[in-house]
Amino acid sequence: MTISRILAIPLMAIALAATTSPAFADDDGDEVPFPVAVMIIELTEEDIELQIFADGHWGNLKITDPRDRRIFASRTRGKLRRQNGVSEIFFASVPSHYLEEEPNFDEPIEDFLARWPEGLYEFESTSLDGDDYESEVVFSHRMPALPEIVAPVSDVEDEVVIVSAHEPLLIDWDAVTTDFIAGDAVTIAEYQVIVDQVEPERTVPWVDGSTRRALINLPGDITEVTVGAEFLRPESVYEFEILAIEVNGNSTISVGEFETGE
Repeated sequence: MTISRILAIPLMAIALAATTSPAFADDDGDEVPFPVAVMIIELTEEDIELQIFADGHWGNLKITDPRDRRIFASRTRGKLRRQNGVSEIFFASVPSHYLEEEPNFDEPIEDFLARWPEGLYEFESTSLDGDDYESEVVFSHRMPALPEIVAPVSDVEDEVVIVSAHEPLLIDWDAVTTDFIAGDAVTIAEYQVIVDQVEPERTVPWVDGSTRRALINLPGDITEVTVGAEFLRPESVYEFEILAIEVNGNSTISVGEFETGE
């Protein structure tokens, strides 16, 4: 798992839950839909995982699959219950590595998808005030193809590109138009670009530790972004990620790296 995924993806999932149609639906007039309920897939060039986010106000939470089998349940106790429960939760499955030629191979993508069938997953909860919440979340297997990075890349295979620390940096990629597995058409809601300074580590941690991070959300028809020279530092190593996020919330991530000169 890359260093920025835990922070970045829930924010995007929340936004898509509010804008895509339909992310969830309430089918019982006696129950209130969750403000946000999201179940998505995240895919990189080597692993795949399930991500779930729910926002509400509850003392317990249950999630069931399209066959009405429970896949998750939680209940607050003790001091957390006296705090009046939980308002939001995010978690991800342990990633499955799907590259058969790699030593950490777990299983093919098809086995992962068979475990999590498409369809309606029901989120149910009850608040400590007695209010019931219920949403049916549409879960899809449609995943964008991995973004193809155009720049910055080196002309020499497996060589890290060196860029100036004193000039703006262009990050460029090809538009993602097809599905990762079947090659069918997809609709990209947004791209997300994340740039992390990974070396040298920062001596004053902030938020998530030792890295300096830039995170930019872009419309789905924009395939480049310029990172200002103000962000870059001389003689440093940076990792960047390009996320293609489909209208159903599923995302794929390509990772690149560059170094700055003196």
